[in-house]
Formats: sequence, structure tokens, C-alpha cells
Amino acid sequence: MKMRRCKYQGCRKLIPFETDYCDTHELVMADIKKNEELEQLKLREVSQGYQQSERHTRYSNSNRSVELGHAFYQSTQWVRLSARVKVRDLYTDSVDRLVYGKGELIVDHIVPRLVDESRALDESNLWLLNREHHNRKTALEKRMTTEQLKRMTKDDWIKLLK
Repeated sequence: MKMRRCKYQGCRKLIPFETDYCDTHELVMADIKKNEELEQLKLREVSQGYQQSERHTRYSNSNRSVELGHAFYQSTQWVRLSARVKVRDLYTDSVDRLVYGKGELIVDHIVPRLVDESRALDESNLWLLNREHHNRKTALEKRMTTEQLKRMTKDDWIKLLK
């Protein structure tokens, strides 16, 4: 009968060639696989919940899309500029200096474009934020006056968001 060693790291037991693990480690590997499957199931549930919340957000904000200038963010000029800013900043969040993937960062206006429309396409007025920082910054912007927003600099925002 053809034999080989158990695949479990450090185990030297000889087992039949058709099996992967010895009797001792077969149970351990079954538990590990079960835990991995549970983790994947949890991740799927979380992502489905996120997708549902995205749908809800899109629906509830549909009346505000005109107010926020949704068409501006769909324009070719903005899409190209935001891609250039992401490459310029090397996909790094401006607040915590961590690198994120393509879809995890948002190109944001330091001085909001609704406050100063002339700087809407000014590359020096743009920076990268992850979703959490962007949401926090937007909430802070809603509480500030137009004059306060005009005076805010990148360093001021970083201090507030940290």
C-alpha cells in the first residue's frame, strides 16, 4: 500500500496515500474548515447589508441629487480629474495616511464647491478621504457657516478629523 506523511504542519505520521490528514488532525482540519465557512457566511451577510443600505441611501437621497449637483460628479472632466488626484496621492487617505483600494477612497473638495464654485475643478482644492472621514467631514460642514468653510484649510480639517 502506498503511504505518505500527514499534511498537517509538523506531523510525521504515515497515512494511506488517498487521505490528506491522520486521524488526529482530520478533526482539527474539519473544525478549521467549518470556522472558515462561518467567516465567509458572515462576510456575505455584512456585504448584503451594506448593499441594502446603499440602495436605501440612494433612494432616500434621490431628491437631493439635483441640489448636490449630481451631474457635476458624472461629468467626464470630474471623472478624469478625480482619477488624476487618486494617482497623485497614491491612493493614500489624507488624514490617517493609510493606503486604500480603488473604490474605498473619495475625492473631496477641501473648500466645498457649493461654497466656492470657482474652485470646483481646482486640483489644489482636492484631497482623498476614506468613506468614514468623508462622512464625518460632511457632517461637520453642515454645522458650519459659509464663512467658516471658506477659511478652512487642509491642516484644519486634518486636526478636526483626527
